[in-house]
Amino acid sequence: MVNKGKEMGGDITLGSDAWNVADGFTKLKILRQLIMLDRWDTIAQFGTEEIDEDNYINDNQIRKRRIEALQRFHSTIKQLLGNVMFAIRSDDLEKVKVMLDRVKTVEEFIQKSYSLKEDAVSHDDSFEINEDLFKKILEILQDVKDKLNTPLNSAGLIFRPSEEVDLDKIMSEIIEGG
Repeated sequence: MVNKGKEMGGDITLGSDAWNVADGFTKLKILRQLIMLDRWDTIAQFGTEEIDEDNYINDNQIRKRRIEALQRFHSTIKQLLGNVMFAIRSDDLEKVKVMLDRVKTVEEFIQKSYSLKEDAVSHDDSFEINEDLFKKILEILQDVKDKLNTPLNSAGLIFRPSEEVDLDKIMSEIIEGG
């Protein structure tokens, strides 16, 4: 038996509203993915997130990190598109489908953007990046990431349409993890 509006066991208050996971869903399945996209973007470009971080790893490790970041960038943006497709407004749906097609199209080229060679003497792996192809793939993913914000916002998945935006509050919640 549920007591409407009464406190049940500590700090938990049960109300008459249906249980809803929208807040958790948007933070874990949308906001976290958007944050990770920026992280993968930075690592794909530079191999590290912080300026001095690259002093502790060699060029081969930097190239390997850039490749993995590009792969993760691609995977994360596909996940994000899958997570939001159901909520996209009908007038934005075609644009988002085009974005998804672009992301799917670059998938086969990611593996072609680098080569892995083994040194015959030391047996160390050596990563070589086809910078032209790598850059083109990264630019496509960056473009999709940038253009996706508008349909996400139109669907109310970034800012609620009925509320005024308090950027200071949003930033403090992000910093506090929550």
